[in-house]
Amino acid sequence: MATFQYIAVKKGKKDKVKGTINAESEGQARQMLRKQELYPTSVKPLKSARDKKKKAGKKSRSEEDLFARFQKVGLTELMTFTQNMAIMSKAGIPVTEALLYMETYTEKLVFKEMINQIRNDLMSGYSLSQALGRQPNVFNQTYVSIVQAGEASGELEAVLNRLRLLLGKQAALKKKVITAMVYPAVVVFFVIIAILVSLLFVIPTFNEIYSQMGIKLPLITKIMVFASDVLLHFWYIILAVLGATIFAVLKWRKTDQGRYMIDKATISIPVLSPVVIAASASYFVSTLEVAFSAGLPITDSIFMACRTVQHGLIRSYFEQVNLEIQAGQRLAASLANTGIMPDMVIVMISTGEEAGSLEEMLRFALEFLDEEVDSRIGLLMSLMEPALLFVMGGIVGVLALAIYMPLFGMYDQL
Repeated sequence: MATFQYIAVKKGKKDKVKGTINAESEGQARQMLRKQELYPTSVKPLKSARDKKKKAGKKSRSEEDLFARFQKVGLTELMTFTQNMAIMSKAGIPVTEALLYMETYTEKLVFKEMINQIRNDLMSGYSLSQALGRQPNVFNQTYVSIVQAGEASGELEAVLNRLRLLLGKQAALKKKVITAMVYPAVVVFFVIIAILVSLLFVIPTFNEIYSQMGIKLPLITKIMVFASDVLLHFWYIILAVLGATIFAVLKWRKTDQGRYMIDKATISIPVLSPVVIAASASYFVSTLEVAFSAGLPITDSIFMACRTVQHGLIRSYFEQVNLEIQAGQRLAASLANTGIMPDMVIVMISTGEEAGSLEEMLRFALEFLDEEVDSRIGLLMSLMEPALLFVMGGIVGVLALAIYMPLFGMYDQL
C-alpha cells in the first residue's frame, strides 16, 4: 500500500481539493477518488522522509564514488593488503576467498576495484604474481618478483610476512625522515610570514612617522624601506617571477642534469649527508634481505634492492655492486668500494658470506642501520634547532635595527 497525493475537483463545485489517499497503484487511487465523487486532476506518489533520505544517500554516494576515482591506492592500503593476505594464507584460506573477503569489507572504492580485478585475473588462470603484475601502479617489480619467488618455493605465507615487515620498515623510515623535515619547514614558513608582515605593515608605518618628523634614515632602514616599496607596488611581478622560478626549478629537477646536481648537493651538505646515506643504505639492505630470503639469486636481489633507493647517485653506486658481483667479486668487498655502507655492516655481511649465514647477517645489518638512521636524525635535529634559532634571531635583529636606529639617531641629535 502506497500513499498518493492528489488534487481533484468535487462534483458540482469549481474549488480544488487537495489531500492524500492510500492505494495499491495510481489507477486504484483514481478509482477510489471517483467513488467519492472527486475528479482528480493530479495524482502523484507521496515521497516519505525515508525516500528523500535514501535518494540523498544515493546522491551522496555517487558524489563520493566520483571523488574516489581520483584517489590512489597508497602505502597504507598496500600494507593492509599484504598483512591480510599473509594472515589468511596462514589460516589456510584460498587466495580467491581471501580476496573476496577483502573486497567485501573494503570501503575505499579504488582499492575495492583493484582487489576485484586481481580476483578476476586469478579466476581466469593467472598466478598471484602475474595478477599483481597487472597492477603496476600499486605493486612494483620488486613486490611482484618476491611473490613469484614465494610461489615457486611454496613459501608464499613466509614471503608475504617478510613483505609486510619490509613495507612497515620502509613506511617507518619515510615517516622519520619527513618528521625531521617538518620542524625546519614550519620555522621557515613563520619566518617568511614575519618578514612579509614587517615589510607590508610595520616598515611603511614607521617610515611615514620618520618622514613627518624629518629624521634622516640610516642605510639599513633605507634598504628595508626600498624592499617594502617594491613589495607593495610590484607584488604581482614578484609573484609571477617566483611562480616562474619554481616551475622552472621543478622542470629542471626532472632532467638528468637536474637530478644529478640535486643528488650531489644532498650528499655534499655535512649535516644532511649522513641522514641521506643512512636512509638509502637502510632501504637497500631491507629489500636485499627480503628478496634474498625469498630465494631469489643474489644478483636479482641486488637489482630489486637498487630499485627501492630513491637517491639517484647512491643508487648508481649500488648498481655498480651488482656488476662487480657478476664479475666474481664478493658482496662485502663490493659494498665496501661504494663508501656508503658503515664498516660494521661490511663486517656483518662478510661474516655471513664466510659462514654461509648471509640471510641472518643481513637481518642484523638492517637492525644496525635502523639504529644508525635514528641516531643521525637525532643529531640532525639537535644541530638544526640552534641553527634555526640563530637565523631567526638574526632576522629579528635586522628588522629591529631598521625600525629603531632612526630613533637612536634622533636622540643623539637632541
